[in-house]
Amino acid sequence: MLDKLRRRFVAIIMALVGSLVIAMVGISLHNTISSLDSLVSRSLDMALEERTAVPNSAANGQTMGMEHLPVLWIDLSSSGAKLGSNESRLDFDTDHLSEAVSDALSSDADEGRLAEHHLTWKRASSPFGWRLAIADTTSIDSERESQLVKSLELAGAGMVVVFVLAMLLSHWAAKPVKVAWEQQHQFVADASHELKTPLAVIIANNEILESKAGELPEGCARWVRSTHDEARRMRGLVEEMLELARTEEDGGSARRNVDVNLSELVEGEALQFDAVAYERGTLIESDIAEDVHVVGDPDQLDRLVKTLIDNACKYASAGSTIQVLLERRAGAVSLSVTNAGEPIPAEDLPHVFDRFYRSDKARARSTGGFGLGLAIAKGIAESHGGRIEVKSSAEKGTTFTATLHEARE
Repeated sequence: MLDKLRRRFVAIIMALVGSLVIAMVGISLHNTISSLDSLVSRSLDMALEERTAVPNSAANGQTMGMEHLPVLWIDLSSSGAKLGSNESRLDFDTDHLSEAVSDALSSDADEGRLAEHHLTWKRASSPFGWRLAIADTTSIDSERESQLVKSLELAGAGMVVVFVLAMLLSHWAAKPVKVAWEQQHQFVADASHELKTPLAVIIANNEILESKAGELPEGCARWVRSTHDEARRMRGLVEEMLELARTEEDGGSARRNVDVNLSELVEGEALQFDAVAYERGTLIESDIAEDVHVVGDPDQLDRLVKTLIDNACKYASAGSTIQVLLERRAGAVSLSVTNAGEPIPAEDLPHVFDRFYRSDKARARSTGGFGLGLAIAKGIAESHGGRIEVKSSAEKGTTFTATLHEARE
């Protein structure tokens, strides 16, 4: 639970602060590219107006003139063409220049760009015809690409810093929750241990009273039996609470890690529950892959399999068949138990693994149990590095699926 809380915290921080970092870097990149584009546009405008420089800008304290870019202008009239430039020596490729002129003369727009040749042009009408201004934007394009790379690197570095800080903050923010969780866990474990002794005494005393039922006043035997039944129920609850606490020990790791033949374990439990299913008017059919092994605690895994099959037996409709399927799936092991019957309501599905949770239909008290079985099953699956999920519908029935890692040879 604490890991999920920290992950959500990190995700929120990354989404909020990361978005801000990306937005700031994006705005900076946009402003830089806009400035470069503005420089190209001003250089072309000055060529069209046949100026060689512009006055100093009060805004940035820099002289922005045509000397920043090589610019060639061409006056086209009925008498011919006249060339001019802002540099004494220009290095324009003749073919590229001809392509730019053709593009300018044939275009419906008054400006355009040949990105592959790093040329940008503008045109304006004049009393004698047309004036075309063509700028070599090689340096501008190089600077634009350089700024893009720098911005991406800056954004990436910023996201890494945000992630590291978010991870550190998540541990700090979750520390009070961790302390409270550990205290609650310890309290449940301690209280469960402490309850076992008095419950054992109560049950033992009731058994003695039941053995002397003939000596008790008339009607007292019924109350003794009732007390005994409730004490046994309470003992079952205490044992399940202890089991749940064990599955959460050491951060949710399995108590033992040994090789377990899951095929034999599932097959054995399916055979044991045959009688239970028969008493409830159902049958169990199994399809179990051979020689499936996992690494984990055999007692916990046995409890997991029992819980899923027992749960299916409780809620299967009379005359139906319970399907137990164990199969390999791309390096993983999947155990599915399906029963036909009244489906679990959609609003209850997200909560069926919660402690003490009962839906009115799917987990009624009349079926027995305390609402801890599936919570324990989930804890066992997760303590073995796996997961458990449920799907339920009127057409396909209810299927609980536990996925574990298959042991490697």
